Amino acid sequence: MRRFLGVFLVFFALPASATLLYPTQGFFSDPWDTRALVPPLGQYRAVPGPHLQIRRVKLPPPAVLKRLRTLPALTAWALAHNPQTASAWADLAAQAAALGYAKGLWLPSISAQVQGQRSETLYSTRLLNAPAVNGLYSSLSFSEVLFDFGYRTDSVQAARSTALAARYSANETLQTVALHVASAYYGLAESLAIVQTYQQGVREARKIYQDTRTQYRAHLKAVTDVYQAQTELAQAREDLASAQGSLQASRAQLAESVGLPVSVRLHIPPLFTPQAPHAPRVTHWLHQAYHQNPAIQADLESMAAARHNMAVAKAQGLPSVSLVGNLGKDWFHKTPNQESFSVGLQLNVPLDANFQHQYQVQKERALYRQAHAQARQEVQNVFLQVWQAYYRWQSSYRAYQAAQSQVHSAEKALSGIRTQYRIGLANILDLVTAEENLISARVTETEELAAYYQYQASLYRYVGVALTGKGV
Repeated sequence: MRRFLGVFLVFFALPASATLLYPTQGFFSDPWDTRALVPPLGQYRAVPGPHLQIRRVKLPPPAVLKRLRTLPALTAWALAHNPQTASAWADLAAQAAALGYAKGLWLPSISAQVQGQRSETLYSTRLLNAPAVNGLYSSLSFSEVLFDFGYRTDSVQAARSTALAARYSANETLQTVALHVASAYYGLAESLAIVQTYQQGVREARKIYQDTRTQYRAHLKAVTDVYQAQTELAQAREDLASAQGSLQASRAQLAESVGLPVSVRLHIPPLFTPQAPHAPRVTHWLHQAYHQNPAIQADLESMAAARHNMAVAKAQGLPSVSLVGNLGKDWFHKTPNQESFSVGLQLNVPLDANFQHQYQVQKERALYRQAHAQARQEVQNVFLQVWQAYYRWQSSYRAYQAAQSQVHSAEKALSGIRTQYRIGLANILDLVTAEENLISARVTETEELAAYYQYQASLYRYVGVALTGKGV
């Protein structure tokens, strides 16, 4: 019967008591009312704003804004004010502090303890109780590792490699920020040139409309020509309005990449005509990228850190020898004081009874293989980016030259067709088509010019060369 009651308590009473201790409803299920933050399933509910407020981006003085016109000036400002740079520098500072922490393993561990205590022993028999003792206890202990199978050395090396990886990652962040600034800069220059192109297209479309209307009033052209010219003018205005919207977006993009408020209007000069790229072969850029690209260098240092961490894990499971000592002095009231001193050697032999060291070594070995694979993959990714940027840079210059020739031919064609239209040798569709071809050629020329500089910046970024903004 007792055995039956015991089984009953195990299978029925204990689950019931667990339900009482951990209720799912009522006050004791959520005494702090944390479920108030969880809205009903599938319903949207506004939440209060964050308690921590982020400082707004301060607008620099007007004198500083006037100097932010060239790509080098904008890049220098971005590297000093972009939040990505601050984040990378904070991570680098943290890893540098971790290196200092690892170097501290070479110093002895010293600790001091002071304790005031009143103790008294009471007996449950009729014997007299011992008098109370008031004492002040102090001790100073130290420990110095003499031999640890390379644990401290590998720990320092792993921390140093991690700090170097953070340093290379910070450099990569700088180049990424600089590339974003360059892309936004050339994008804004492209948008400015396209707006000017469409503004000129509106003026030419208006001139065609006015000439057609004058000839219609003189009964030299049909009314359909007027409608066609009016349609072309409306299309030109529509293209201009769209280009102006893209221009405002490009201005905001450049301001954001620099680290300024998006409402800041940055004014930049037009792009210069590029020179023919006399660059080394692509193999030279690949070789330079392998030795200078910060992403590759960061992954190589991370791989080195993983190798040292594997050695640290192995050393943790091996014996170590330490020099230990202790110095103590105790003060008592109405009793003699006591002093103590000890020094000796301590042999620490870890016993991997729960196999934690074994699995830790396996974990670090797998992480090393992962870091090695990631480094190889990063090399391939960088090589691909360099290869694509190099040939796109080369082809964009040839495309820009072809676009220049196309603009020159389109201008002559429009001039000739305009004359033919006035004397009746060409119709309005020929004139409108020639006008559209000229605008398209000018836009293509602008796009290829911006693409030339953007691919050049991408090539320099992935190779690991600083972006200086040459040619602008």
